[in-house]
Amino acid sequence: MTDSQAKSQQPLSAKMAVDDEIDLLDYLRVIWRYRWMVLAVCVVAMSLTVVLTLRKPRQYQSAVTIVPPLDILQKESGSGLGSLNSPLLRQVMDTAAGGIAKMYVEILQSREVADSLIDRFRLMDAYENIRYRSGARDQLKKNTTVKTTDGGAVRITVTDRDPNRSAAIANAYVEELDKRNKKLSAGQATSKRVFLENRLKEVEGKLSKIDNILSREAKTQEMVYESLVLQYEMAKMEEARSMPTIQVLDPAVVPELPVGRGTARKGMMAGVAAFMLGIFLAFSREYVVQARRREGEAMPARKHGSRDPVAAATVAVQKS
Repeated sequence: MTDSQAKSQQPLSAKMAVDDEIDLLDYLRVIWRYRWMVLAVCVVAMSLTVVLTLRKPRQYQSAVTIVPPLDILQKESGSGLGSLNSPLLRQVMDTAAGGIAKMYVEILQSREVADSLIDRFRLMDAYENIRYRSGARDQLKKNTTVKTTDGGAVRITVTDRDPNRSAAIANAYVEELDKRNKKLSAGQATSKRVFLENRLKEVEGKLSKIDNILSREAKTQEMVYESLVLQYEMAKMEEARSMPTIQVLDPAVVPELPVGRGTARKGMMAGVAAFMLGIFLAFSREYVVQARRREGEAMPARKHGSRDPVAAATVAVQKS
């Protein structure tokens, strides 16, 4: 690159820097010119946001935490893995707890549980602007959060305008889950009992013909019969018992304080959005003003040109 080229590029770069600085100053001048309009937009937006937020009714949250009972975890993880202090057993039980927790979540989010709670707490009347049952289900789902932890626990959080109802619904979720778990367990126990009854009838039929079978086979059938009788009695006890299928680690209590509305955060977000909108309106208004000014300056020249056709013709001839 020659010295002359370098010298020619230096003024060009300097001129571009000056132009950028001038453009930035122009932008700042426009914002400063319409500063009161931008400020007014921000104040109005923030005020409306704060007022609307404060007009909303207070919300209360109540939470309950549940875990599967230890005997269910041992049953799911299997036996013969050692004591509870065994790392292998703890790992297997944590895996089993995670699977049971996922099943609990599916039951808690089922339509059957939702309908039971809607009827129990008359949520069709408690919730505002609800005409159909599906709307009450959606509102209940919106007000309820069900999450699982890495350890297999399930946390149910209910938000409601009534603090007593929020705690009651949270605890009712646990009751409904326990009820359906018992129903499922009772169905399994009943199936097991029916199977053992049929097996007992088969063995009894064979033992009734003990004279026609070998003594060794008869002794085997008697041992099978005794084992089936024991299992049958245990199945009947399991079917009849009403033990809780879940363990409440942290029951829901009536909240003393409402949930924060986030008024300051929402007001600041509205202010930022309004500031951007105000800047856009300022530049839009400046564009309209400048366009009108240019149009106003062009009108006299057009009028003067139309009144002096000789001068206009002379100019045209000179250009040609």
